[in-house]
Amino acid sequence: MTACLAGVLLAGTLQASPQAPLVFRAEVGVVRVEVLVTRDGSPVGGLAARDFELRDAGVLQELEPILEEHTPVDAVLVLDASGSVDGPKLAALKAAAAGFLDGLRSGEQAALLAFDHEVRLLQPLTTDVAAVRAALGHVSPRGHTALVDAVYAALRLRAPGDRRTAIVVFSDGIDTQSWLTAPDVVTAAGRSNATVYAVTVRGRRDVREPFPDDLARATGGRVFEATTERDLRARFLDVLEDLRARYVLRYTPRGPDAPGWHAVEVRVKKGRGDVLARPGYWRAVAE
Repeated sequence: MTACLAGVLLAGTLQASPQAPLVFRAEVGVVRVEVLVTRDGSPVGGLAARDFELRDAGVLQELEPILEEHTPVDAVLVLDASGSVDGPKLAALKAAAAGFLDGLRSGEQAALLAFDHEVRLLQPLTTDVAAVRAALGHVSPRGHTALVDAVYAALRLRAPGDRRTAIVVFSDGIDTQSWLTAPDVVTAAGRSNATVYAVTVRGRRDVREPFPDDLARATGGRVFEATTERDLRARFLDVLEDLRARYVLRYTPRGPDAPGWHAVEVRVKKGRGDVLARPGYWRAVAE
Protein backbone atom coordinates (compact mmCIF):
# COMPACT_ATOMS: atom_id res chain seq x y z
CA MET A 1 0.00 0.00 0.00
CA THR A 2 1.52 3.32 -1.01
CA ALA A 3 1.57 6.42 1.17
CA CYS A 4 -0.61 8.39 -1.26
CA LEU A 5 -3.35 5.78 -0.89
CA ALA A 6 -2.93 4.94 2.78
CA GLY A 7 -2.53 8.45 4.17
CA VAL A 8 -1.04 8.09 7.62
CA LEU A 9 -1.11 4.57 9.06
CA LEU A 10 0.19 3.54 12.46
CA ALA A 11 0.36 -0.21 12.89
CA GLY A 12 -2.85 -0.52 10.89
CA THR A 13 -4.91 1.33 13.53
CA LEU A 14 -4.44 5.05 12.86
CA GLN A 15 -5.54 6.45 9.53
CA ALA A 16 -5.98 10.08 8.50
CA SER A 17 -8.88 10.77 6.14
CA PRO A 18 -10.05 13.84 4.23
CA GLN A 19 -13.06 14.05 6.58
CA ALA A 20 -11.05 13.89 9.82
CA PRO A 21 -10.73 17.42 11.27
CA LEU A 22 -7.26 18.41 12.43
CA VAL A 23 -8.52 19.70 15.78
CA PHE A 24 -7.00 19.15 19.21
CA ARG A 25 -8.77 20.33 22.35
CA ALA A 26 -7.05 22.23 25.14
CA GLU A 27 -8.06 21.86 28.76
CA VAL A 28 -11.01 24.15 29.52
CA GLY A 29 -10.68 24.37 33.31
CA VAL A 30 -6.92 24.88 33.63
CA VAL A 31 -4.52 26.17 31.00
CA ARG A 32 -0.87 25.13 31.03
CA VAL A 33 1.79 27.17 29.22
CA GLU A 34 5.43 26.07 28.98
CA VAL A 35 7.86 28.98 29.03
CA LEU A 36 11.58 29.20 28.33
CA VAL A 37 13.37 32.26 29.73
CA THR A 38 16.84 33.12 28.46
CA ARG A 39 19.35 35.91 28.94
CA ASP A 40 22.12 36.25 26.35
CA GLY A 41 21.10 32.85 25.01
CA SER A 42 21.42 31.00 28.34
CA PRO A 43 18.42 29.69 30.35
CA VAL A 44 17.41 31.72 33.41
CA GLY A 45 16.60 29.62 36.47
CA GLY A 46 15.18 30.31 39.90
CA LEU A 47 12.05 32.18 38.82
CA ALA A 48 8.68 31.92 40.58
CA ALA A 49 5.12 32.56 39.40
CA ARG A 50 5.28 36.09 40.81
CA ASP A 51 8.09 36.87 38.35
CA PHE A 52 5.80 36.34 35.34
CA GLU A 53 2.97 38.33 33.84
CA LEU A 54 0.58 36.40 31.59
CA ARG A 55 -2.39 37.70 29.62
CA ASP A 56 -5.04 35.47 28.08
CA ALA A 57 -6.99 37.26 25.35
CA GLY A 58 -5.64 40.50 26.81
CA VAL A 59 -6.79 39.76 30.37
CA LEU A 60 -4.18 39.54 33.14
CA GLN A 61 -4.26 36.10 34.81
CA GLU A 62 -3.48 34.86 38.31
CA LEU A 63 -0.83 32.16 38.06
CA GLU A 64 -0.65 29.12 40.30
CA PRO A 65 2.64 28.57 42.17
CA ILE A 66 5.32 26.83 40.12
CA LEU A 67 5.89 23.39 41.61
CA GLU A 68 9.45 22.68 42.65
CA GLU A 69 9.51 19.08 41.48
CA HIS A 70 10.32 18.36 37.87
CA THR A 71 7.23 17.82 35.72
CA PRO A 72 7.54 14.54 33.74
CA VAL A 73 7.80 14.71 29.96
CA ASP A 74 6.46 12.28 27.36
CA ALA A 75 8.75 12.35 24.31
CA VAL A 76 7.79 11.16 20.83
CA LEU A 77 10.81 10.73 18.57
CA VAL A 78 9.98 11.16 14.87
CA LEU A 79 12.94 10.11 12.73
CA ASP A 80 13.54 10.50 9.01
CA ALA A 81 14.22 7.07 7.49
CA SER A 82 14.13 8.12 3.84
CA GLY A 83 16.80 7.06 1.38
CA SER A 84 18.97 10.12 2.07
CA VAL A 85 19.56 8.97 5.67
CA ASP A 86 22.06 6.19 5.23
CA GLY A 87 25.56 5.16 6.20
CA PRO A 88 27.30 7.41 8.74
CA LYS A 89 24.28 9.72 9.00
CA LEU A 90 22.01 6.84 10.05
CA ALA A 91 24.53 5.64 12.65
CA ALA A 92 24.88 9.17 14.01
CA LEU A 93 21.10 9.62 14.14
CA LYS A 94 20.59 6.40 16.10
CA ALA A 95 23.35 7.36 18.54
CA ALA A 96 21.83 10.83 18.98
CA ALA A 97 18.35 9.41 19.65
CA ALA A 98 19.82 6.89 22.11
CA GLY A 99 21.59 9.72 23.94
CA PHE A 100 18.30 11.57 24.23
CA LEU A 101 16.58 8.48 25.63
CA ASP A 102 19.37 8.04 28.18
CA GLY A 103 18.49 11.49 29.53
CA LEU A 104 14.88 10.63 30.34
CA ARG A 105 13.96 10.19 33.98
CA SER A 106 12.16 7.39 35.77
CA GLY A 107 8.44 7.49 35.00
CA GLU A 108 8.83 9.47 31.79
CA GLN A 109 7.55 7.90 28.58
CA ALA A 110 8.92 7.74 25.06
CA ALA A 111 7.73 6.52 21.67
CA LEU A 112 9.40 6.05 18.29
CA LEU A 113 8.05 6.80 14.82
CA ALA A 114 10.05 6.42 11.62
CA PHE A 115 9.02 7.76 8.25
CA ASP A 116 9.97 7.45 4.63
CA HIS A 117 7.10 7.44 2.11
CA GLU A 118 5.08 5.79 4.88
CA VAL A 119 4.85 6.34 8.64
CA ARG A 120 5.73 3.42 10.91
CA LEU A 121 5.11 3.15 14.63
CA LEU A 122 8.13 1.24 15.88
CA GLN A 123 7.35 1.64 19.61
CA PRO A 124 4.23 3.11 21.27
CA LEU A 125 4.54 5.34 24.34
CA THR A 126 6.12 3.41 27.18
CA THR A 127 8.18 3.92 30.30
CA ASP A 128 10.39 1.05 29.10
CA VAL A 129 13.13 3.19 27.56
CA ALA A 130 15.14 0.07 26.74
CA ALA A 131 12.32 -1.06 24.42
CA VAL A 132 12.43 2.27 22.60
CA ARG A 133 16.20 2.06 22.30
CA ALA A 134 15.88 -1.46 20.87
CA ALA A 135 13.34 -0.19 18.33
CA LEU A 136 15.99 2.16 16.96
CA GLY A 137 17.55 -0.93 15.40
CA HIS A 138 14.55 -1.19 13.06
CA VAL A 139 15.09 2.27 11.56
CA SER A 140 16.28 1.51 8.02
CA PRO A 141 16.39 4.07 5.19
CA ARG A 142 14.35 3.71 2.02
CA GLY A 143 12.09 5.70 -0.28
CA HIS A 144 10.93 9.29 -0.14
CA THR A 145 10.03 11.72 2.68
CA ALA A 146 6.56 12.05 4.26
CA LEU A 147 7.57 14.50 6.98
CA VAL A 148 4.22 16.29 7.33
CA ASP A 149 2.26 13.05 7.65
CA ALA A 150 4.70 11.81 10.30
CA VAL A 151 4.23 14.88 12.50
CA TYR A 152 0.45 14.53 12.28
CA ALA A 153 0.78 10.87 13.31
CA ALA A 154 2.87 11.91 16.31
CA LEU A 155 0.23 14.44 17.35
CA ARG A 156 -2.44 11.74 17.17
CA LEU A 157 -0.28 9.27 19.08
CA ARG A 158 -0.19 11.24 22.32
CA ALA A 159 -3.16 10.96 24.68
CA PRO A 160 -4.96 14.10 25.93
CA GLY A 161 -4.16 14.96 29.52
CA ASP A 162 -2.03 17.00 31.88
CA ARG A 163 1.34 15.42 31.05
CA ARG A 164 3.90 17.48 29.17
CA THR A 165 4.53 16.21 25.65
CA ALA A 166 7.54 16.93 23.44
CA ILE A 167 7.62 15.84 19.81
CA VAL A 168 11.21 15.69 18.58
CA VAL A 169 11.48 15.54 14.79
CA PHE A 170 14.58 14.86 12.73
CA SER A 171 14.65 15.31 8.97
CA ASP A 172 17.45 16.12 6.57
CA GLY A 173 15.41 17.12 3.54
CA ILE A 174 12.28 18.41 1.86
CA ASP A 175 8.92 16.66 2.14
CA THR A 176 8.26 14.84 -1.13
CA GLN A 177 5.49 12.38 -0.29
CA SER A 178 3.00 13.61 2.33
CA TRP A 179 -0.71 13.31 1.80
CA LEU A 180 -1.63 16.01 4.33
CA THR A 181 -0.76 19.68 3.88
CA ALA A 182 1.80 21.52 5.98
CA PRO A 183 -0.53 24.43 6.95
CA ASP A 184 -3.19 22.01 8.23
CA VAL A 185 -0.70 20.11 10.39
CA VAL A 186 0.85 23.32 11.73
CA THR A 187 -2.67 24.41 12.73
CA ALA A 188 -3.24 21.04 14.41
CA ALA A 189 0.04 21.33 16.31
CA GLY A 190 -0.90 24.82 17.50
CA ARG A 191 -4.18 23.47 18.83
CA SER A 192 -2.48 20.68 20.77
CA ASN A 193 -0.57 21.09 24.01
CA ALA A 194 2.55 19.45 22.58
CA THR A 195 5.82 21.32 22.13
CA VAL A 196 7.47 20.47 18.82
CA TYR A 197 11.25 20.53 18.42
CA ALA A 198 13.04 19.96 15.14
CA VAL A 199 16.61 18.84 14.55
CA THR A 200 17.96 19.41 11.04
CA VAL A 201 21.26 19.09 9.22
CA ARG A 202 22.47 22.23 7.53
CA GLY A 203 22.00 22.04 3.77
CA ARG A 204 21.51 24.37 0.86
CA ARG A 205 19.76 27.47 2.18
CA ASP A 206 17.63 27.91 -0.94
CA VAL A 207 15.88 24.57 -0.39
CA ARG A 208 15.43 24.62 3.40
CA GLU A 209 12.12 23.10 4.49
CA PRO A 210 10.05 25.84 6.24
CA PHE A 211 7.74 23.32 7.94
CA PRO A 212 9.94 22.71 11.06
CA ASP A 213 10.24 26.44 11.74
CA ASP A 214 6.48 26.87 11.41
CA LEU A 215 5.86 23.99 13.82
CA ALA A 216 8.24 25.40 16.41
CA ARG A 217 6.67 28.85 16.15
CA ALA A 218 3.14 27.48 16.57
CA THR A 219 3.97 25.39 19.65
CA GLY A 220 6.65 27.42 21.40
CA GLY A 221 9.32 24.90 20.41
CA ARG A 222 12.70 25.41 18.77
CA VAL A 223 14.73 24.28 15.77
CA PHE A 224 18.27 23.06 16.37
CA GLU A 225 20.56 22.82 13.35
CA ALA A 226 23.53 20.46 13.14
CA THR A 227 26.43 21.49 10.93
CA THR A 228 27.17 17.84 10.10
CA GLU A 229 25.86 14.47 11.22
CA ARG A 230 28.64 14.42 13.83
CA ASP A 231 26.77 17.19 15.66
CA LEU A 232 23.45 15.34 15.86
CA ARG A 233 24.02 13.94 19.36
CA ALA A 234 24.80 17.41 20.71
CA ARG A 235 21.68 18.87 19.10
CA PHE A 236 19.42 16.13 20.55
CA LEU A 237 20.92 16.82 23.96
CA ASP A 238 20.22 20.53 23.38
CA VAL A 239 16.54 19.61 23.02
CA LEU A 240 16.62 17.74 26.33
CA GLU A 241 18.36 20.64 28.07
CA ASP A 242 15.76 23.04 26.68
CA LEU A 243 12.94 20.86 27.99
CA ARG A 244 14.45 20.74 31.47
CA ALA A 245 14.90 24.51 31.58
CA ARG A 246 11.24 25.34 30.93
CA TYR A 247 8.78 26.67 33.47
CA VAL A 248 5.22 25.33 33.49
CA LEU A 249 2.72 28.14 34.14
CA ARG A 250 -0.81 27.13 35.10
CA TYR A 251 -3.92 29.23 35.56
CA THR A 252 -7.70 29.07 35.50
CA PRO A 253 -8.73 31.60 32.83
CA ARG A 254 -10.62 34.67 33.92
CA GLY A 255 -12.18 36.95 31.36
CA PRO A 256 -13.96 36.07 28.12
CA ASP A 257 -14.46 32.29 27.83
CA ALA A 258 -15.65 32.25 24.23
CA PRO A 259 -14.64 29.19 22.19
CA GLY A 260 -11.96 29.62 19.58
CA TRP A 261 -8.45 31.00 19.56
CA HIS A 262 -7.11 32.62 22.75
CA ALA A 263 -3.90 34.59 22.30
CA VAL A 264 -1.45 34.25 25.19
CA GLU A 265 1.22 36.82 26.01
CA VAL A 266 3.91 36.07 28.60
CA ARG A 267 6.61 38.38 29.86
CA VAL A 268 9.07 38.37 32.72
CA LYS A 269 8.69 41.31 35.08
CA LYS A 270 11.55 43.81 35.45
CA GLY A 271 12.98 42.77 32.07
CA ARG A 272 14.84 39.79 33.50
CA GLY A 273 14.99 37.76 30.29
CA ASP A 274 13.66 36.88 26.85
CA VAL A 275 10.57 34.65 26.78
CA LEU A 276 9.68 31.83 24.40
CA ALA A 277 6.17 30.34 24.68
CA ARG A 278 3.37 29.18 22.42
CA PRO A 279 1.35 32.11 21.04
CA GLY A 280 -2.00 30.82 22.31
CA TYR A 281 -4.37 27.89 22.56
CA TRP A 282 -7.65 26.71 21.09
CA ARG A 283 -10.69 26.45 23.34
CA ALA A 284 -13.22 23.99 22.01
CA VAL A 285 -16.97 24.50 22.08
CA ALA A 286 -18.42 22.98 25.26
CA GLU A 287 -20.45 19.82 24.66
